[in-house]
Amino acid sequence: MVDRGTSNRGTRAASLGLAVVVVCLAAFSIFAAYTTQTQVDRAQRLESLHASYDSAISAIRGEKTAELEYHLDPSATHRAELTDSHRALDDAINQIAAEHGPADEQLVIDMRALHERYLEAAGQLIAAIVVSDSAEAQRIDLEETDPILDRMFDRITEASIEPAAQAQLAFATLRSTAQWTLTLAPVVFALGFALLLALWRILEQSNNATRKTYREIEQLSKLRSEFVSIVSHEFRTPLTGIQGFSEMIRDENLTLPEIREYAGDINKDSRRLARLITDMLDLDRMESGRMTLNSEPVDLNRIVAETAAQFRLRSADHPIELRLDAGLQSLLGDSDRLTQVVTNLISNAIKYSPSGGAVELRTERAGTTATLTVTDHGMGIPTEQLEKIFERYSRVETAETRGIQGIGLGLPIVRQIVLLSRGKVWATSESGQGSVFHVQLPLLEARSPVPLAA
Repeated sequence: MVDRGTSNRGTRAASLGLAVVVVCLAAFSIFAAYTTQTQVDRAQRLESLHASYDSAISAIRGEKTAELEYHLDPSATHRAELTDSHRALDDAINQIAAEHGPADEQLVIDMRALHERYLEAAGQLIAAIVVSDSAEAQRIDLEETDPILDRMFDRITEASIEPAAQAQLAFATLRSTAQWTLTLAPVVFALGFALLLALWRILEQSNNATRKTYREIEQLSKLRSEFVSIVSHEFRTPLTGIQGFSEMIRDENLTLPEIREYAGDINKDSRRLARLITDMLDLDRMESGRMTLNSEPVDLNRIVAETAAQFRLRSADHPIELRLDAGLQSLLGDSDRLTQVVTNLISNAIKYSPSGGAVELRTERAGTTATLTVTDHGMGIPTEQLEKIFERYSRVETAETRGIQGIGLGLPIVRQIVLLSRGKVWATSESGQGSVFHVQLPLLEARSPVPLAA
């Protein structure tokens, strides 16, 4: 017979043991959860700090872009965009001041002082542009506004290095904590399974976020390298021509016909440089949602025919054939931008058909949409690169294409215009077999009457 006192002592010991286990599990859960959450909060705070720096850097870049647009075209629209960029940078500085601690106070003071100097210089720049004093405007741009913006950019970039490193350290600490927890988890697996699952999810989310960040950083780094390599080459070519011809006019005794010939070459190179800059700015505005398209009835056949006629005059080796659907109805879109789409596609077809060959343009109706196809008989595109050709600064790199000029903006601009027109664009091709570009746009009867805006 079991002694009751012994039984009670056993029950109390078991209850006490169970209570100890529960308390230990609770303490373990609370400790692990508190430690993990604290580290997540710290990582989020550091990430928020880094994001505010990125926001300020983006605002500075936007200010430079808006200033350049206003310098090239001092219209009321660009003036308003320049004013908005001033406000955006001021808001970014205020965000750093509002969200973070004393460590950022000196940075905010420096940035505000520099921004006040920039606003004063920008006012002088605008005044010079208004009175058409291009020399003064260029001086202010080179000696005052640009150096101030560069100083602000360097200051904020330097300040962002430490938060970025701290954020990486915080994520590394978070991963280490999770691994430590996974090591102890088997001891309390039966009762701590829910806790283990929650921590595993936190770890996976952290790792996914880290991997995504690394992929984005790697992609941005690659894109920046490609941009510097391609754009610097394409800009250097016309600038070299402008410099060389202008020096010849300055230093040599030339006849009037020779001067006119060299001036024509300078004008051609400067126009090419202006087109490159305009394409970059247009694509930036379209991708950032700052471009608005006109909405009006458009005759696609007329646009195709008129654009083809312009190319026929200067492309004798590439006869352009038209097969237009006479019954095609009107579209609702922007005539100028759709002309740019057709121009870029024909130019692309001719450029990548160096051996000549016909270029065929066809329009046809398919239900409530109109389809434009541009077919060439050139070098073609490898299947694995068909999607990449619509990305910014992307080019088909082969021995045949190395001598072809361009920075890879034509097709990305085509895609953005088509997307803003609520259509779609794609390409089919094989290496050495030519390419076919398809543009599908909704007809007028299928479109909403609401004006299309980016």
